[in-house]
Amino acid sequence: MKGLTQNKLKVLTLLSFICLMVPFSIYGLWIYVFNLGTTQTERVSAFKGYFPDFLTDRWSSTLLGIAFCFLAIIFSSISLKLSGKLWKALNILIIIVSSLMLFLNLFSMM
Repeated sequence: MKGLTQNKLKVLTLLSFICLMVPFSIYGLWIYVFNLGTTQTERVSAFKGYFPDFLTDRWSSTLLGIAFCFLAIIFSSISLKLSGKLWKALNILIIIVSSLMLFLNLFSMM
């Protein structure tokens, strides 16, 4: 990774943050939909209604969240080489939160 400059590492940090927002958006949408429906069937159908057809399978949104958590962890771990304390702290925070979201997604599959 010799060709990564400080600016490229900062872009990777921002990319990892964007990747982390995908699972957060999915869980945020579930919390929103959970408050709308009265039965679990209504909630699930409303939740699936927000996604395109290829993401309406049982585990598709969970697997999407897992994939983006992995990407966020990978991008942030590469960006730990940044010299600024704020950037390092942000990358560590992204790694911790992404790991927790990853475990939450894996636990929801049990």
